Amino acid sequence: MEEYSAARFIEENMKTIFAYALARVSNKEDAEDLASEIIIAILQSEGKIKDENAFYGFVWGIAANTYKSFLRKRKKHACSELDETIPCTDGTLDAICAKEEINALRRELSLLSKEYRECTVAYYIDGLSCAETAEREGISLEMVKYYLFKTRKILKEGIGMEREYGEKSYNPARFEFVTVFSGNYNAEYRNLFNRKLPGNIMLSTYYTPMTVRELSLELGVATPYLEDEIGLLEKYDLIRSLRGGKYQTNLVVFTEGFTKEFYKTAEAECTAMLAKTLTSAKEKLDEVRKTGFIGASLDDDRLLWAFLWMLMRAGHNRFEENNPDYKERSTIYNGATGINYGVDYDENAIESKYDCNAFAGYAGVDGDYAVAFADFGVLPEKNRLRLRISEYGEQIREAVKDPEKATLAVFTDEDIKGAESIFEQEIKDFADIYAYLKDTAVNVMNTHAPEHVKDQVRHVVGSTIFFRTAGLIGACAAETKVLNIPQCENAVAIYAYKTNKNVFTGDVM
Repeated sequence: MEEYSAARFIEENMKTIFAYALARVSNKEDAEDLASEIIIAILQSEGKIKDENAFYGFVWGIAANTYKSFLRKRKKHACSELDETIPCTDGTLDAICAKEEINALRRELSLLSKEYRECTVAYYIDGLSCAETAEREGISLEMVKYYLFKTRKILKEGIGMEREYGEKSYNPARFEFVTVFSGNYNAEYRNLFNRKLPGNIMLSTYYTPMTVRELSLELGVATPYLEDEIGLLEKYDLIRSLRGGKYQTNLVVFTEGFTKEFYKTAEAECTAMLAKTLTSAKEKLDEVRKTGFIGASLDDDRLLWAFLWMLMRAGHNRFEENNPDYKERSTIYNGATGINYGVDYDENAIESKYDCNAFAGYAGVDGDYAVAFADFGVLPEKNRLRLRISEYGEQIREAVKDPEKATLAVFTDEDIKGAESIFEQEIKDFADIYAYLKDTAVNVMNTHAPEHVKDQVRHVVGSTIFFRTAGLIGACAAETKVLNIPQCENAVAIYAYKTNKNVFTGDVM
């Protein structure tokens, strides 16, 4: 490995190295120390690899070894001295040593892979002969003898070793699995990550491939329990097996580091683009009012918040028309298609103004009307729908009965078409906003995602850009000062429409 290759790798992957470190230690300061040690180790290891094809595996192997060394040093410094004032009666020390040896043996047995473990248990614990073990396991007598011979060596070496569990063994990481899919509902698939273990397997193998044995130590879970979980993840192609018995996550993960950088990078330009578009839309409100929809008498801010959501939906539809490949869905299981991704943090904890915990292009109120809405995080709680959809049935009926007293806009099919015709340029502008956000997110994600999932980044980011930027657009729209938050008690980013025709449909989040 030439020096410039190591330096270039570090320069291009500085953020990824830090993200790797942050995923494994408890705080930012430790992550910075670990990242520094990884960088030093990579630079010091130049010249130890000749095969350029093995470059990335080599440097991430260095990262994994540096992490293990980091844990050993931290544990050594954290340990206190044995209290010599505790009396030791005859036989106590021997009993403690014997118990420690038994515990060490059990620990090492729990780390054995399935074939070695099952043969060892059958022969030594269940008392079967080699021939009986071979019959029970469905393998040859020679293989049984080979596994038992290898196991003795593995156990002998392992019992005397100091094993260190990873942080996730006592502090599981947060992981949310998101699927945008259609067809063939599968409860098992949708509920995979209702438990902590599968998500922590995914996060542990995201940057660095790991064996079941390594995962066992990282997660503090014996291999017999991990094997079933890994098998289930493999079944749905969410994790892949590699050479050497290692596994690696086959999923793009939207990390906290990526999300914060994306918001910081995109916010200023997104706000500027929205200011131009919303100013233009506001100037056309009187023209739209002349179409005669119910609620036309609402003030500019009330209408502009409602039209913001309409323009977002229509603009994203135009964005997809311009990029038809983003509508394509991959097979995710048994003929069902969709887009999968992961999130490793609490999205509400980053910055509440970027939230949009619920939104819909269609949310039925009754047999006659539906509402389209967005609960932008930048809005006060009183101005969000919060899925109190049924409460709006009476407001809609009152608005239809007396349009002058309407508290929200109510559209017919023709009203929607008329508004979209007037806002044609603004819809094009929103398509450009989504194109900008997509390009920005792809560029940022390419600095955070590991190499093995980078071929998925463009499609996953482009296909989910609407869902993942709704709150950002709401926050940037408020930042423009073109529209203000109305002084009222009702939801503001909302409008209703008749459902006797397929006027406007969309996803609910």
